[in-house]
Amino acid sequence: MSKRLFSQVANNEEDSKAAIPLSKMQPDLVNGIPLSGEDYLLVVRQQAKQCAKTVVAPPPKVIKKVQLPAHFQFLTEQDNKEDHASDHWRKGYADPFKSYQKHMQATKPKQTHKEITAMNEAFILLYSNPDQKLIIPTFSQHSILRLLEYHINWLKTKDNTDEQFPCIFQLLVYLDPVLTSKNMSVLRDLSRECIRLRSDSTSKAPLNIIISIIADAFGQSDLI
Repeated sequence: MSKRLFSQVANNEEDSKAAIPLSKMQPDLVNGIPLSGEDYLLVVRQQAKQCAKTVVAPPPKVIKKVQLPAHFQFLTEQDNKEDHASDHWRKGYADPFKSYQKHMQATKPKQTHKEITAMNEAFILLYSNPDQKLIIPTFSQHSILRLLEYHINWLKTKDNTDEQFPCIFQLLVYLDPVLTSKNMSVLRDLSRECIRLRSDSTSKAPLNIIISIIADAFGQSDLI
């Protein structure tokens, strides 16, 4: 008995005949005449030559320039390369930070602070608490990412940004370097905001530290 592998579910009697045979009971025929193996291959090649060939479109003669939205751009127009940290400094800073990050994450306390759910609660907890350095290691990864996201807004709205950089630094120390693309976008937005601030800031070193950590320790080197 011939075995058949059905390529679709039969809805009626005619559809039940639409199948791909695994073994053939009848030889291949062309105009009712059976063909040998070599003759059959010759007919297949001739039929293949009659098929339409793939056409590759030529490159466009004119390339249209499109202004990307700000969140797709690597650097803002106001960014000055003279404000960037030097490549030599960045390469010398990345390895010590990674080593420090690994050590601090290995020695952090096991107890976990409750999840942060509100921006006002987070600001009071971080900036009205003398034990800030002791609290941050107890945050979960979810809370750390949320706090970094809050900082993007605080850097835009708060005047005393200088005291926020040590907090951001410590949050990055306890952030797991392995992140999803969604979570990585938080770091990229944070870096963009630091780049924006750097153009007008008289104290560029703290900003360059945050930007360099995100670029070199978290693999976002296009944002420097």
